[in-house]
Amino acid sequence: MLTSVTYTKANLLSPIDYSGYTSKSMDHLGIVATVCKEIGLADEINRIVGVDPRQKVTCGEAVVAMILNALRFVDRPLYLFPEFMATKPVEILIREGLKPEDFNDDVLGRTLDKLYRAGTEGVFMRIAANAYGEYSGRFLHNDTTSMSLQGAYEHEEGDIDAVPIQITHGYSRDHRPDLKQFVISLVMSDNLPVFIQALSGNASDKDHFREIVKEYGRSLQEKWGEDKIWVWDSAGYSEKNLREISESYKWIMKVPETLSEAKEVLENADAKKMRSTSLDGYRLFSIEVEYGGVKQRWVVVFSENTTTQRCFTLPYSTSVLKR
Repeated sequence: MLTSVTYTKANLLSPIDYSGYTSKSMDHLGIVATVCKEIGLADEINRIVGVDPRQKVTCGEAVVAMILNALRFVDRPLYLFPEFMATKPVEILIREGLKPEDFNDDVLGRTLDKLYRAGTEGVFMRIAANAYGEYSGRFLHNDTTSMSLQGAYEHEEGDIDAVPIQITHGYSRDHRPDLKQFVISLVMSDNLPVFIQALSGNASDKDHFREIVKEYGRSLQEKWGEDKIWVWDSAGYSEKNLREISESYKWIMKVPETLSEAKEVLENADAKKMRSTSLDGYRLFSIEVEYGGVKQRWVVVFSENTTTQRCFTLPYSTSVLKR
């Protein structure tokens, strides 16, 4: 409660009555709540999932509350959420008329269900597009990482609909093949995340990179322009991927050096005849090739510091071999 007091010479000499004052901790959450309002987070979520006239707390407001909770590093069951909100100035951070007890586990549970049905990846992408506006980063970097977990994580056969992703064994990037895992795929434009997706622990990068472009690439182009260039590591380089994505998208990929064509190019590369670059110790040359039915340019980069070469590729755009 905020109270306004007018002081006179008489009451300045009298003891101050603090009974009408209350104190709640805001800390850094005021900045977080303001950013949520500036990017229209709650409004955008409400447009996506809709607002039931019977709701006192909208889904967008519930998401803002969960973000505030997460950034206070509180890890408690949903039914204890009102206890967290009771220590915060809810009417200032979210909206007037709301009280801590309004954010119960039923409200949060229904919100999470609606977000899942709407598709969390699409929701994230729309919020990011809304927040970044006409942001014009040139490259879309897509890669995956694995998150190892302790426990069995077993599920009944045939009950796959109740399990959005499978926590299972797969290629472990943190060198713990003994643990089950799930995979996170992230698309970055410069330093900004524009898309995120959780995948099963045994997901294949080679298939995933192709699928993510086919499913979401057009939406990203419509928002940020046709001239964006996708960037992947060598896991994305396959004949099928090149055929299916090259007609509609520009890309840069590292060429797998297991390819006989790549081995031949590297073996015949003469570092002394390469063109110097603006970077000390680096030289390069390029060659036009056709692989998977797609014309592309392979660029061999030589580093004096490592005395190695690598090949990268850009589809009539480029490919890269690094040495």
